Amino acid sequence: MNRLGYFFCIGSLLLSVALIGLLVPSASVSVAVAETARSCKTLEEDIEISLVGDLEGVSMYDLLSHYLEVPPAKVSSGQAVVRQFGGC
Repeated sequence: MNRLGYFFCIGSLLLSVALIGLLVPSASVSVAVAETARSCKTLEEDIEISLVGDLEGVSMYDLLSHYLEVPPAKVSSGQAVVRQFGGC
């Protein structure tokens, strides 16, 4: 390999490390958000998620209750997989 190839490889590695060093802080969340994410939510708590489209106005409690009452159907090995929202 010639000298130009070595410069390119070293420069690419240094540029990659510098780019990662600049972008990692913007990808982190605050300590308060991280602590909130560690706690589990129960169905009795008010879980607020904004849904749009066909599910707008449907509560998370109703969606989870329906999923638990009507679980996804098992697909046998010969059948094609039909994808539906939430397995309903």
